Amino acid sequence: MRVAGAHVLLTGATGDIGSRLAARLARAGADVTCVARGRDALDALATGVGGRPVACDLTDRDALRTLVQRVEAGHRPVDLLVNNAAVETTAHLADLTADELEQVVALTLLAPAELCRQVLPGMLEREHGHLVNISSLAGVATFPGLAAYGATKAGLTHLTSGLQADLRGRPVGTLAVELGPVSSQMMDRIGGHQPCDAAFGRVLRARLLTMLDPDEVARRVVAAVEHDHHHLRMPRRAAPLAALTHAPRVIVRAVLTGIPGRPVTA
Repeated sequence: MRVAGAHVLLTGATGDIGSRLAARLARAGADVTCVARGRDALDALATGVGGRPVACDLTDRDALRTLVQRVEAGHRPVDLLVNNAAVETTAHLADLTADELEQVVALTLLAPAELCRQVLPGMLEREHGHLVNISSLAGVATFPGLAAYGATKAGLTHLTSGLQADLRGRPVGTLAVELGPVSSQMMDRIGGHQPCDAAFGRVLRARLLTMLDPDEVARRVVAAVEHDHHHLRMPRRAAPLAALTHAPRVIVRAVLTGIPGRPVTA
């Protein structure tokens, strides 16, 4: 998909990855609508990239259900949806409160699915669009303290695979981005949970994973969209393990070849 001139709806825009994505997308010529909860940081980011700020708490059911309508009203339809917002809530599951568990599921899995649901009818009608879901290698194999977060990311990757199957033969693309640890405030918070911090330390010392630069992540996400790739896995050294996990989906997709996806109505 050509990013230049596309109207992009980007969630989690003020985070470490989100702010770099906003800048990279704007630099590529996109018209960026930046969505986040905190107003001051959001306004500053939107001003810096020449985009529009839309404040929204994606865990607020009513606000989420009308977000695409708000974004498109008085502007133009969304061409590219980038679901980047997430929360990690690092703790053993038994130590989470009910509200914390609900928040991680609502923000990291339900919100992306709902926003895909909202933009898809228009994209299919216009025969143009792209869906990007920023997932994690925690959805492939997770560490202590990340059970809830890893479960939501596994669900997000699986959702994107299902969307790819639904959209076979249709002019709407999908991209699942599976990331290892990224230099970010999120990783700093994860470091406060000793079992998880020790696990990351061990795999980083063994060079099974490397710490990712958020700007390089943003650069490669934009490139993957423009080249119509279905998957982006970083770091490269972890990609084979993630691809192995994805193998059953590939096999099923091959079996389904030739079977119509979403019915085309007259």
